[in-house]
Amino acid sequence: MAVADANYKFIYANVGIQGRLSDGGVFGQSDLRAAMDKGLLNIPAPEPLPGSNITLPYAFVGDEAFPLRNDVMKPFSFRNLDHGQRIFNYRLSRARRTVENAFGILANRLCVFLSNIALKPDKVATLTLAALCVHNFLRKKASDAYLPSAFADAEDGSWSLEKG
Repeated sequence: MAVADANYKFIYANVGIQGRLSDGGVFGQSDLRAAMDKGLLNIPAPEPLPGSNITLPYAFVGDEAFPLRNDVMKPFSFRNLDHGQRIFNYRLSRARRTVENAFGILANRLCVFLSNIALKPDKVATLTLAALCVHNFLRKKASDAYLPSAFADAEDGSWSLEKG
């Protein structure tokens, strides 16, 4: 499980947990959740939305497996959604794609993650954390070469979600 910023850099990762657990299960056992519960993270204070006087807190974005908390946003369940809920789920899905794309970039640029890794689990955890550091370094120092614009997800504003 990881947290990535808008530039596809990893800012938190939890590796080495059994793959059978969902991200929500990993989150429940993580030091990230413990730090969130204790208010130890340096999260900015709530701010007005751009072009609005509606003030909202910053929040992490998760999938259906995550618990609903004041600091975690997750999608509405997929039953009988109204138009606003469908739009919310779509936009939340777009936000979640940032971390999914960060993993995709990592795997495609550091190809060791494209197949089974023949190492003991503790070595795979170390390899993964080292790869995240290399990825972040290359995002910062060799951004255009490491991540050409065609590799990154982009919003062109042409999406449509029909009402109904």
